[in-house]
Amino acid sequence: MGERNYEVYVRAFPGGALGAGSQVQISNAGGLSPAWSRSARELFYQTEDQRIMVANYSVKGESFLADKPRVWSRKQPADLGTAPNFDLAPDGKRLVVLMPTESPEPRESQSHVTLVVNFFGEVRRLAAQSK
Repeated sequence: MGERNYEVYVRAFPGGALGAGSQVQISNAGGLSPAWSRSARELFYQTEDQRIMVANYSVKGESFLADKPRVWSRKQPADLGTAPNFDLAPDGKRLVVLMPTESPEPRESQSHVTLVVNFFGEVRRLAAQSK
C-alpha cells in the first residue's frame, strides 16, 4: 500500500454556492484538522509534519476563493501524529498550541498532564477544615 496523503478541502453544504459535488482544495502539501476562525475569514489546519497553516479566503457570488496557505508560526508544535496539536479560542482571535517541552530531561519523563477537577470546591473544603 502507498502512503496516504491527507488534504483539506472546502465544499458547500448542502449543495449551495460551490454547486453539488464541487470542492476547493485548500492545503497543497498535506493537511489535517481544519478549523474555521469565527472572527476573520481564515481557515487553519496542520500539516503532516505538524506545522500550523492558515489560508485567508473570500466568497464572491457563487465562488469560494482561498489564498495560498502560509505558515502561521515558525515554531514547531508538538508532534501528536494525526491528532490536532492546536485549537482556536471561541473568539477566533487566539490559538492554543501544544508545544514540545524544552528540557534536558528524557522525553519519557516529560510526557504528563496534571488535570485539576473541582479546584475551587477543593479549596473551599480545605479552607473549611482549617477553621
